[in-house]
Amino acid sequence: MKKRFMVLFLLILIFGCAQTEFDVFAKQYDLSSVIVNSGFDKNEFITNLEAEMKAEEDFFAKGDLTLMVGRLKNDQDLIFLAQDFYYRRTELSNNWEEKAILFETIASLENSKYYYLRAADAWKKVGNKFRSKLAFKLAFNSKLNLEFDTSEIESYSFDKQPIDGIVIGNSQFELTKEDLIVSQTDRVSRDWLSYQLQNPFSTNLLTTFSERLTYSEEELLAEVGWHEGARILEIKNSGVQHKIATSTIVAKHEGKWYAPNEEGIFMFEVPEDKILYPTTRFFKEDLAMLIDTHGMNMIVDQALHYKATAVIACCDHPGKIKAAKYLSDKGLKVICNTDRFLPELMASNANVLGSAPFIISKEKLVFGNRPLKISLEESVIVMDTISEDYGMSYYDTPIRYFENLKSKGIKLNIIPVEVTGFNQMDKVIMEAKIQNSNIIAVRIFSLDDYNQVKPWLEQNPKHKAILFHSEAYPYGYKLAREFKSQTSFDDINPIII
Repeated sequence: MKKRFMVLFLLILIFGCAQTEFDVFAKQYDLSSVIVNSGFDKNEFITNLEAEMKAEEDFFAKGDLTLMVGRLKNDQDLIFLAQDFYYRRTELSNNWEEKAILFETIASLENSKYYYLRAADAWKKVGNKFRSKLAFKLAFNSKLNLEFDTSEIESYSFDKQPIDGIVIGNSQFELTKEDLIVSQTDRVSRDWLSYQLQNPFSTNLLTTFSERLTYSEEELLAEVGWHEGARILEIKNSGVQHKIATSTIVAKHEGKWYAPNEEGIFMFEVPEDKILYPTTRFFKEDLAMLIDTHGMNMIVDQALHYKATAVIACCDHPGKIKAAKYLSDKGLKVICNTDRFLPELMASNANVLGSAPFIISKEKLVFGNRPLKISLEESVIVMDTISEDYGMSYYDTPIRYFENLKSKGIKLNIIPVEVTGFNQMDKVIMEAKIQNSNIIAVRIFSLDDYNQVKPWLEQNPKHKAILFHSEAYPYGYKLAREFKSQTSFDDINPIII
């Protein structure tokens, strides 16, 4: 292994990579766009990656860091060197799934028949026929004949209309030590946007992400933690088994990208910004492998292959909601803490919980179970936004929920309040006071959101807050646990009364 590395290193020094072009299929994509659109300075980002690259010891992660820097700097020598780090990891790993991913990675960078065949053999050992056949076809540049199902989510309806109102938050399920929960990779074992690139199979779960680079200690609330990583850590520490779903295949069809089900049928749309992660491996211009999986749409194949009983991932896109319903239909318990598009499953009876808190009770975790009655007469102050600024669009989740109810005939007394930027929760509270309303529907993201809603809940035990897109964030998590009898969540299967 050392001899191979030295030979490759000498070749770089003597000849460079001028005669061989690597990573050719990635060149048509702007793999710096997500970095720039997230507000980072590209040059500063590269400098920080280079520091991590030098310090990293795991060869999988070191290969990814080197590949990212090579791509962002258009440095063929670094991309060439990244391949060797991947190869060195294959020599150390006893995990055939990891080996298969690494072989495919090397093959994608140099379009290598040999490494595609090694990947095919490794996937065969894992027992994944779809991936094995795909790697074999790529080795011989055979026609792939991929199958797509681009059907949209079915529309559902309630079987009766309310006389008195509805009860939301009654939905619930439990997890025990017998359960296996499968998650996405991004914001769990890795977060490339904040330079945290571990081996994706690492059991070291992250709990703070890119926000740790700019937030104050009080705003960060690191002891509670963020996103899927922090929630999974608590779930895992309670005895539930956990596995990471990484290396999802995506294919482009009629201008859109799709991820497959367990049978290799590409049916769950993937937004392009997730394709443009600088860790993506491109097999062809229209076929790639996503290491940093992000979303329910990217973990279907792995969840069913691993025989998961529960899943947790982002649900902020219609393709992710389609996957959530698919997995629910397969008998899995589905957790969508980031739930902007979850209302599309309203009245579906899917076993999917959105921003639902959980409690630890003896040897089980109980998710949901926060019933709240809303009569037809009482007013509900509902947060809304039309802002598309980075991170702001999620504040429209509450109004999405109630507009979906209205479209299905459930006409409650809704009073929308538009926010145009962060830290405007005071507008909602003020309207609740003006209308003398006891119910607000809000997203709790920031310390300011929390500081506005908490005193209002403390003023009167009749005051209730329905939380949307909140459980993934530390102050939403905190509020839901401090006011168990006064908070509920976006239940897609409300009881009609």
